[in-house]
Amino acid sequence: MEIYFVRHGETVWNTEKRFQGLSDSPLTEKGIEQAKLLGKKLKDIDFNKFYSSALKRANDTANYIKGNREQEVEIFEAFNEISMGDMEGIQQEEFKKIFPKQQEDFFSNPLSYDPSPYNGESFLELMERVKKGLEKFIELNKNYERVLVVSHGATLKTLFHYLSGKDISEFSDEKIPKNTSYTIVKYTDGKYEIIDFSNTSHLEEIK
Repeated sequence: MEIYFVRHGETVWNTEKRFQGLSDSPLTEKGIEQAKLLGKKLKDIDFNKFYSSALKRANDTANYIKGNREQEVEIFEAFNEISMGDMEGIQQEEFKKIFPKQQEDFFSNPLSYDPSPYNGESFLELMERVKKGLEKFIELNKNYERVLVVSHGATLKTLFHYLSGKDISEFSDEKIPKNTSYTIVKYTDGKYEIIDFSNTSHLEEIK
């Protein structure tokens, strides 16, 4: 089975450098164009299922990619973005003033990141959620040839680190995939192989 993991299109809060988490911000015009361009690139590929997280920015992106195919986009909550708790909607510069240690750890030392003061989700909690979610996702889709799922930056970073089999100490080196990039993961007999990471070739005309 091939799984196309896509990050949602650019949002207003992306451009304003605000933490989104489980809150939602609409796609920008550029984000919509990104999603449509990916849909155009993938229009001749046969997908058995389309999924998105429960968040509107991901669901909208998935629907633009799906285009006029008759399938519905199904919701898969385990691939929601990392929760930022009470800090959702806060600009990163403001967050840095209030929680300098958490700001530093979020971007540079994710295993030490402690969001408990504002009821957020740690990367270790996210990793556990993603691992359990992946098991469920595979069970649901193991008999299909190809599926697509739209998710989020921190969640996909965490998922790809897990799939790579690298030691957790290397987690901070993992790259966050770009908006509407797609990463193809091949799953065979319990083994995963990342065969194309953060592909953004469809965006060349708007770079």
